[in-house]
Amino acid sequence: MQILTVCGAGVGTSLMEKMFAEQILSAAGINATVDNADITSATPDDYDIVLTTSTFADMLPASSATIIVQDNIMDRNALQTKLLAAVATVED
Repeated sequence: MQILTVCGAGVGTSLMEKMFAEQILSAAGINATVDNADITSATPDDYDIVLTTSTFADMLPASSATIIVQDNIMDRNALQTKLLAAVATVED
């Protein structure tokens, strides 16, 4: 499973989302690669899931990837719920 986190510069929000996603996936025993990128170099079609904020979700090119919008990046419970649900959908 390939997951991409995206923000404006690729070093702030997306890096935090990447670390949180890796922790959530590891705790759930899910094997996935999580990358982060800035909005201008994001390539959603290379990934199964893309995690970003609503600001950048509308800027992503059309893709078959599952898009998770998470505006409050510090809400790890919401992120866990959304991420695990997306993973289950992708794996089906």
